[in-house]
Amino acid sequence: MARRDVAGVDALPVVTTIDNVADMSDREYTGPPSTLPPPRGWRVNEVIGVAPPRKLPTQDREAIHAQRLRARTITQGMGILFASLMFVVLLVVLIRAL
Repeated sequence: MARRDVAGVDALPVVTTIDNVADMSDREYTGPPSTLPPPRGWRVNEVIGVAPPRKLPTQDREAIHAQRLRARTITQGMGILFASLMFVVLLVVLIRAL
């Protein structure tokens, strides 16, 4: 049974047999296709060297540590505040439910 393509025209089925594959593998490799030589005077683009990276400033480790501790204290304080607020809201809801 022949297949039909989109236009409704009969398309030939593609049949691959072991003989066809064997014929294809028997061909000798002829190499890549030949190319035209580059035009006269052509050169590869030159890469311009860049300056070495600059030296980074030193870090003040004590200041970084102090800022981290302050941020941690504020974060934990806000967590305790909101947890206690949620506990109060939960108590109010439970007392009203009774």
